[in-house]
Order: sequence, then structure tokens, then C-alpha cells
Amino acid sequence: MNRIDAAIEFAAYAHRNQFRKGSEIPYISHPFGVAMILLEAQCKEEVVMAGLLHDTLEDTDTTDEDIRSRFGEEVLRLVQGASEPDKSLSWEARKEHTLEFLKSADLSTRQLSCADKLHNLRSVRRDFADLGDEVWNKFKRGYDKQKWYYVNLVESLGYASRFPLLGTFQDEVESFFMGLEFSEEEKSCRRNPKFFDAMFACLFASPERVAQIEGELEKKGLLACKRSVFERIGRCRQGDGECAEKKVEMFRYLTSRGFDFEPDSEGTDIIISACAAMQEAFRLYPHEVYHHLLRSLKKGLL
Repeated sequence: MNRIDAAIEFAAYAHRNQFRKGSEIPYISHPFGVAMILLEAQCKEEVVMAGLLHDTLEDTDTTDEDIRSRFGEEVLRLVQGASEPDKSLSWEARKEHTLEFLKSADLSTRQLSCADKLHNLRSVRRDFADLGDEVWNKFKRGYDKQKWYYVNLVESLGYASRFPLLGTFQDEVESFFMGLEFSEEEKSCRRNPKFFDAMFACLFASPERVAQIEGELEKKGLLACKRSVFERIGRCRQGDGECAEKKVEMFRYLTSRGFDFEPDSEGTDIIISACAAMQEAFRLYPHEVYHHLLRSLKKGLL
């Protein structure tokens, strides 16, 4: 039997008497939905199988050996990673554990978790369209805690590296919980690594090189975004009150992740101001700024 077909049958039987929270929808619709998301994202077969099985250890009488003997050690490892370790802990403690665990998890584990959370969020959005705020009565914690969790999931899932499925999840979190809207020009910049490479390259480049970069950006319709960012950088460097706080937060975050800046130098101030300005301009998560800066350094743009 095809391994994915076998996982479908196993999951369908394991969840046979279960329903989605607060509904009469068979629970198996959730693992199926997660697996479809993973298939569309072209994830490995083991990740798709784990998507089908990801709640069996936590919510059914399935054992580790059941999964190991039928689907192998890698699928078991992924399902274990998707299972909360101690259900006796408080909701907050369990979610804090998940957020910390995902920061150092491998790509396959993070893809699985991302698909799981994305399918859950899409279900919430559909229910919200019908029920409004009553939808939060289905959960152990209401809107504020759910927002905290989903927003922080984006940071944890992207902490080690970005991947395409995370962008989809982030878009839905930002739309539903944060109400963020961006112009078409801003959208074309905020997920464009080459745009941020250009921003960092302009920080210390000669006037001639800056003019060349701006010419290339103008052809792509991105010059206005570049100028807006550099206006923000100027305000940050002048000591704007709110921006000063963002610079301190950005400095702490980047140094906590291993960047070793020269203290009290103009170069450090320029780089931190640029990072804070980019984060503010495009509502970036800290990990996004980190990855853009790290990539630019590795490419010798700074």
C-alpha cells in the first residue's frame, strides 16, 4: 500500500469517534487539511504522513511503537515534535514550551507545525465569519491569548530560517489578528530579499553606487519605498523618542543572536538605525531583520 494511503487509513481509524472542537465536523478533517497544505507546499513524504498522524499520539490511544512499526522512525520523530509533552501543565506553559521548542527545531518539524497552525487559523476565520466574537468561547483562552500565541508563532517558526509556507501563515496572522494592510509597492518590498540587500548596500556605498542602485530600484517601481526607509533612518539617527526605544530593542535582539557590534561607533548606529527603520516601515518580525542583515553581511554588502 502507498505509505500516504496507509497513513490516511490509520489516522481515519484512530480519530473515528472524534469531532472538531465545538462542532459536529469529524476530527479527521483537520489532519487531512494539514496534509493537503503540506502536499501543496511540496514537503517530503514523511512530513505529509506526519501531518496525517500529528494528533494521534496526543489525542488517541496510539503508541510510539504503533507509528514506528508502521511508518518509521522519522515519521515518529515528527509526530512526537508536534505533540505537547505534558497536558497537565497550564495552557500558557504548554504554549511557551512550543514557542521555545520551535526556535531550534529542524525545517521538517517547523513545516509540520506551520501547516497545523495554518489549518487551525483558517478554521477559526471561517467560524468567526459566522459567529463573530462568540467563536472564542470554544477555546480555553480567548482572543487576547490566541493573538499572543499566533503572533509569536511566526517569530518562533522563522527564528532559524524562513520557508515559503511560513509566508502564507504570516500573511493570515497579520490579516486576522493584526489588521495589517500594505500597498502593492510595500508588498513587493517586504518579502523581497534583493530589496533589503539594496537598502543595506546603500548605507556605506559611494554616491555613485547609491545612484546606480536607486536607478535599478526606480525601474522596478521601488524607489519611493527606498526613500521612505532612508527618511526613517535619518529620524532614528537624530534621536526620535519612539525610534530610540526601537533601536535599543533591536540592538538587544541582534546581540542576543550573536552579532558583535563595535560599541558607540557611527557604523553601529547607522546599522541599528537602518534595522529599526526597516522593521517599522514594513512591520517586520525581529527574525526577518536578523536574516536580512546576516545575508547582507555574508554577501559583503556592509
